[in-house]
Amino acid sequence: MKIFKIFVAIVLIMLFVVSCKSTGMRALTKGDYYTACIQAIEKLRSSPDNAKASAALSKAYPLAVNYTEKETERLLASSSTNNRYQKIFDLYSKINNIAVQISRCPSALNIIPNANYYSSQLESSRNMAAEESYQLAEESLRKGTRATAKQAYLQYQKTNAIIAGYKDVASKLQESKWQATLKVVLEQSPVEGKYKVSADFFQNKVFEYFSTNIRNEYIQVFSPEEAENMKLNPDQIIQLRFLDFVVGQVRESSDTYEVKQDSVKTGTYKDRKGVTRDVYGTVKAKLTIRKIEVSSTGILDAFIVDYKTNTILSQQRFPGTYVWTDSYASFNGDERALSKKELDLCKRASLSTPPPAQEMFVQFTVPIYSNLTRFIQNYYRNY
Repeated sequence: MKIFKIFVAIVLIMLFVVSCKSTGMRALTKGDYYTACIQAIEKLRSSPDNAKASAALSKAYPLAVNYTEKETERLLASSSTNNRYQKIFDLYSKINNIAVQISRCPSALNIIPNANYYSSQLESSRNMAAEESYQLAEESLRKGTRATAKQAYLQYQKTNAIIAGYKDVASKLQESKWQATLKVVLEQSPVEGKYKVSADFFQNKVFEYFSTNIRNEYIQVFSPEEAENMKLNPDQIIQLRFLDFVVGQVRESSDTYEVKQDSVKTGTYKDRKGVTRDVYGTVKAKLTIRKIEVSSTGILDAFIVDYKTNTILSQQRFPGTYVWTDSYASFNGDERALSKKELDLCKRASLSTPPPAQEMFVQFTVPIYSNLTRFIQNYYRNY
């Protein structure tokens, strides 16, 4: 009973907190007058007679107006705030939005019949905020690093959000995004060794993985052909080189052993009363399995290189092996002693021909691909 009472008390407290939050009271006590007003208005739309929401709005709105005016005066008087007009624009946007939301809620209108609109101040601050944001972006872009270009790109986005199409912001967005982007070229060297195999498919798979799984808008991968056509000076090069790829000798083996199955019906008999009965026993057979194996081995060296300094930033070696196998079987004895798998092997006439080197190479790269993509993912995780 005591635990139940504690549980009920906790639930009531939680319901009270949720109720205060939805009516705007909690935001009001924290000094977040804008959120308090918006939450109170939303509550009044669904519950026009809600006393807590009414009280929250009547207290929060005058405080929101006062805060907007005082904070605007402070920002205008300050010379140390780089983005003061953006902050002023945000203040006027919020106070105007409160007035608009009040006008669309009859219960809120009864509480605040004469909400203030700051239309002229909003438009004036909009233009100044857009120019301020644009100039901050220009300043960052002039510094010429990838990091500052990213700051410029984000600032140009703010400019465009304040006034869509402001000045040449559309082209500036493209320029700053390009400068902020890490440009990576993926190179695949020809496969070394006596086998004439192509690794183009592997490069294409890695390229596709890079393009779809490295979820970073500031990283872009290019093929060598694209880089050459664009006359691109990349930031980094990923170099892939297969070494020592060999296909081993064909190895054949044979293994003979006895198989058996118990409780198999082996016949019938009639008892003294003339009733036919089944006879169960153990059946046996000698099974011979002939097997062929061909292994392929090799190594992939992966390097991430700084293009300008030719410095190796990261490298890893990935050894790999693929074993192709085939088998068939024959038996002497009772067929019923064989499992389905063994019987299927016996139905095969002979061993298959080992696949060509190119197919062996493709299969050999499967586990290497998984390890390589994990290496790439980990390296570019923090870019």
